[in-house]
Amino acid sequence: MKCSTVRAVARPPLAPEELFGDQWARARAHWSTIDPVLYVAAPEQHVPRPIDAYRTSFGALATAITHQQVSTAAGRAIAARAMTVCGGQWDATALITLTDEELRAAGLSRAKVRYLKALAEAEVRGELANLELETDEGVTQRLVALPGIGVWTAQMFLLFHLQRPDIFSGDDLGLRMGIRLLDQLDQPPTPRQAEARAAVWQPYRSVASLVLWDLVRRSRGKAS
Repeated sequence: MKCSTVRAVARPPLAPEELFGDQWARARAHWSTIDPVLYVAAPEQHVPRPIDAYRTSFGALATAITHQQVSTAAGRAIAARAMTVCGGQWDATALITLTDEELRAAGLSRAKVRYLKALAEAEVRGELANLELETDEGVTQRLVALPGIGVWTAQMFLLFHLQRPDIFSGDDLGLRMGIRLLDQLDQPPTPRQAEARAAVWQPYRSVASLVLWDLVRRSRGKAS
């Protein structure tokens, strides 16, 4: 991911169904000359992307951790149970007081319990404050310093929670599958190849990501 060097301006997040809708037409116009293949693949109207919206960075990151290495359905179920034992929502202070056994009963692995407690402690110490004012690179650097948060999780946080317009993750299998469909390849590209392919889509790589994920979704619908 090529990171921004310009400090971001905080703004209220859009509703999930409006994610990057305000940039869709500009992105397609940009691609019409530099990448006609993506331009044709991108619908004229923006693709709604259902996401779980959270008021705080802590809530978004806690949910991201619960979703790691499990299906979307399983991740949502585990996150819902974990929020229940925290009092009905992601609450860092409440989470710290819970025992490992209480969190494990919600379906969390031992590793995820450790990661969530470290995240809650960071939140209480104020280490997650003002992430929305950081550059993409600054957000990534701050997050990957925390246990259980790697580059992919940081990128998804940037894309979905902070709604940055130019994020692409070559580590995301869904995006690589989307490139395979887009370019009619026999196999998905490697992460490095995917990053190189996405470079031409700047400064709208987040919008391109929605197009690619939608290509995969539609291809599965045709196959069923």
